[in-house]
Amino acid sequence: MKKNNTISFIIVASVAILIVFTGVIYVNLLPNKESDSYYVKIHEELTNKIKSFDITNNVLSIKTIGDNLEYCVKTTKTTPKENNVCWVKIEDGEGHMNILAHRTYYIFIKDEGGNISSYLTVNSDNPNME
Repeated sequence: MKKNNTISFIIVASVAILIVFTGVIYVNLLPNKESDSYYVKIHEELTNKIKSFDITNNVLSIKTIGDNLEYCVKTTKTTPKENNVCWVKIEDGEGHMNILAHRTYYIFIKDEGGNISSYLTVNSDNPNME
């Protein structure tokens, strides 16, 4: 009887773990159909925007409108803190970053006042954002 209880516990625990991992995969890996807007604005003071972006040979190129901007490209939707190490200065209105294929990336823009935009979703397999 003790052996049957052990086997039952293992089966129930395995199913629970499978459900949790399925939820994590659903939230993080499947593409979502969110706003295709190129405008990146969270505060009224942040009026800069992404002018265009392109992916060529696994390099994401971002062109922006505005001065003294920084960008952060992440694989998660969480807004980076103002002092996060991911921030990179945009030189002459452009930023470039190596990326991996088959991934979804989230681009954030920060102005000189520390205002951080909402994210722009970019899929490395479909950079045109249909």
